[in-house]
Formats: sequence, C-alpha cells, structure tokens
Amino acid sequence: MRIDLHVHTRISSPCSMIDPGDLIPWAKRAGLDGLCITEHEESLGAQVAWELGQREGFPIFRGMEVYTDAGDVLVFGIYEDPLHWITPIGELVKWVEAAGGLIIPAHPCRGSDDLHARYGEEPAELLMRSAVAVETLNGGSSPANNLLAERLRERYGLFAVGGSDAHYPMQLGRCYTDFEKPIADDLDLIRELRAGSYRAMAGNGAGLG
Repeated sequence: MRIDLHVHTRISSPCSMIDPGDLIPWAKRAGLDGLCITEHEESLGAQVAWELGQREGFPIFRGMEVYTDAGDVLVFGIYEDPLHWITPIGELVKWVEAAGGLIIPAHPCRGSDDLHARYGEEPAELLMRSAVAVETLNGGSSPANNLLAERLRERYGLFAVGGSDAHYPMQLGRCYTDFEKPIADDLDLIRELRAGSYRAMAGNGAGLG
C-alpha cells in the first residue's frame, strides 16, 4: 500500500498551495493508495482532509509536523496542537508516548550533515533514541541530504520512510512509503510503522531537490 506520509495543505500550512479538494485526484494520478496530512503545528488541516477521505472512500491519515529543539519531527497519534511554537524534544516525546503515538525525524539532514552538531548532543540523541523510523526519502531534500539521512538511520538501526513533503498538488507521491499490509485507519498506521514492514520509495519523476 503506497502512502505519502508527509503532505501539507493550505488549511493549516500557509506555505502550502494544496487545496484539500485536490488531494485525492492528484494522489490517484500519482499512483498512491493513501495520504497522511502532516500540517505545521496544527491539527485542523489533517482533520479536514481525513473527513474528506471518509466521504470519498480514499484513505487519508492524520499526523503533524512539529518544530522542536532537535529539528522538525513527524508525529502520529496526536490530534491536538502543540503548546509551544518550538517544543522541547523531551516534552514532545513524553506527550506522544502518553498518547500511544510515535515520532519520526523529518528530513533530519537538510541544511546540515550533522544533526548532533546542529542541535546539540542531548536533544539530538533523545530524538534518535525515541524515534521508530527516519524519513530517508524526502521529496523536498537533495539526494545528498537523503543519503545522509539514510546513514543516520543505519547508525541507529531504525526503519526508513518516505514522504513527498508536498506543498503543491503535482508534488504528491514524489516520495512515499510502501507498506506490505493494508492500512485502514490511524491506529493501523501507527501499528504498521512500529512493525517495520515497509520501505521508503521514490516515485516516478521524483524531483528530489
């Protein structure tokens, strides 16, 4: 099941030009079987898209991209907005674990080849030790940055996911995660992310960088 795990819409991400109504037609055109909406710091856009998916019979899942003192983090299993603009990674980990969710570093090597040097040893180490997987294929990152993310993943023995980081409809599916099992809802998604039966993939014509 091909799911783009990193998508923004203009409902909650001002930097995005994707209208929720464009999500499903463009996702199908890209050969995707599902989408996960990961707005910046806000849950509304994911909820709007999820309701659309329910009406249209197309799998749309809810996540969020949270700014932390250890970089941007994809969060699954949280349906309320963060309390801080930049959330301390320790606070985020406790919050997500209490909710039964999980975290995945988003494009961790974009702008720097050393996560620990950029954010500090303690925050970076806590992030990596708390993560289930690493976004090793990000559609908005360069091939070099994605390669460094893959090396970071290998260092910690984590799983690999892919996401387009789409801000325009035509970017959907340029990277995605291919799951071995079908996924029906958010709880299924979290369970399968923990299980690791998936792989990060680059879509046809992926404009990496």
